[in-house]
Amino acid sequence: MLRTRVITAVILLIVLLVVLLYGGEIGWNLFVLTVLVGAFWEWARLGLFEPAKAVVYAVAGGALCVLIERSLNLQTQAFPLLALASVFWVALAPWCLRNVSVGILANKSIHGLVGFVLIAAAGLALVITKTYGIVFLLSTIAICFAADIFAYFFGKTFGKRKLAPRISPGKSWEGAIGGAFSVVALSWIVVLLAGTYPELKNTWQAMAFERWHPIVFTFWLVVLSAYSVVGDLFESMLKRRAGLKDSSQLLPGHGGVLDRIDAQLPVLPLAILLVSAIVA
Repeated sequence: MLRTRVITAVILLIVLLVVLLYGGEIGWNLFVLTVLVGAFWEWARLGLFEPAKAVVYAVAGGALCVLIERSLNLQTQAFPLLALASVFWVALAPWCLRNVSVGILANKSIHGLVGFVLIAAAGLALVITKTYGIVFLLSTIAICFAADIFAYFFGKTFGKRKLAPRISPGKSWEGAIGGAFSVVALSWIVVLLAGTYPELKNTWQAMAFERWHPIVFTFWLVVLSAYSVVGDLFESMLKRRAGLKDSSQLLPGHGGVLDRIDAQLPVLPLAILLVSAIVA
């Protein structure tokens, strides 16, 4: 299993680097579209859609994302979709997690509609983020990766109090707090190094720090770290409802696409909304 996991990770990293360095706008958009179609299909599976309907849902979701991307100026006209997704994550997702209930998502039509909003918003946020440059893109998605990696480390080392035992018994408050602390610390390091290494001025962190008060800057980093955990827990709750260990087996050794991007679903739209304030 470990060998399969490593091989898959290496292949994905190579594909990502090739697309970023040589794919241009079209290559990146096609890469994002592929990820979205896989995520839509898995979301349908988590909603207990019949296999044929899950495929139709995935294709329709991908097609609608292409239509939106081609029809709108995403940097100025994608705000309503990003805001709608962020409202769900901020207002409804924590309530669902607290009550360990999918609530209105038990209705398949609503589940499908919510999935389109959440997944499409994250995907379009990825497309928008790339327009600010590769460094900006990588620095944005790195927030979730750092929160996840260090939460695992702190949780394994110091974890005692369970964060959500009925949803994900392995997660602890110590891990979540350690992950958030690490995101803040690493972001401050990036900011401090930006004066020495000019390329770091193009990171999300440096741009945010330049515009915001240090306290506000730190606050939003903590918020983004917290909602990366919310995204992870929310997908875990849906998997428990569906009786699945992984969202799929599309990525050998890693599970499914949603298993890899669940933390990014709430963070990317919110990060882009904050970017709008930064560059305004």
